[in-house]
Amino acid sequence: CGMILLFNGMQSSLSLVYDREMGSMRLLLTAPLSRAWLLFSKLLGSTIISVLQVYAFLLVAWMFDITLPPLGYLAVLPALVLGGLMLGALGLALSSFIKQLENFAGVMNFVIFPMFFLSSALYPLWKMAESSELLHDICAVNPFTHVVEVIRFALYVEWNGMAFTWTALATATFMGLAVWGYDPARGMMTRKG
Repeated sequence: CGMILLFNGMQSSLSLVYDREMGSMRLLLTAPLSRAWLLFSKLLGSTIISVLQVYAFLLVAWMFDITLPPLGYLAVLPALVLGGLMLGALGLALSSFIKQLENFAGVMNFVIFPMFFLSSALYPLWKMAESSELLHDICAVNPFTHVVEVIRFALYVEWNGMAFTWTALATATFMGLAVWGYDPARGMMTRKG
């Protein structure tokens, strides 16, 4: 589930880089709406698509007899939305600093794969501590680990307050970076300088 959110968050930001290269982003940013609202709308749209894809995945998993508590399918919805917002905001923040489509595709690989493999997506965090303390510490710092933990606990109708808090803080930080990165005054200053 987390992997679907991660890949969709990055792929949706790829379209922003493409829009900026083609010039349609300039037209969008001239709308009488705040840039934060425009970016949040883009983020919310991609998150809704990601959540629908996760539920399609959960349906396929259910058909293969992977059973979860029935209430878990409902309890996971806020975790999926928060995780999708965080990973989409990370993609938006990255897309604000990368100017060319080809460069963003390369950077995506350098972000996605370490984030995924150095998280608790494949092995639980407590299992990491048994193998290597250093690996556990790296995984604990990774924001994707907290998204995975929030989703994992929510699917079994349990609450992980620490992971939820870290995910919410990372969402606010990445969204702030994205709004700052798409600030036109900052963009004009870099062109002049």
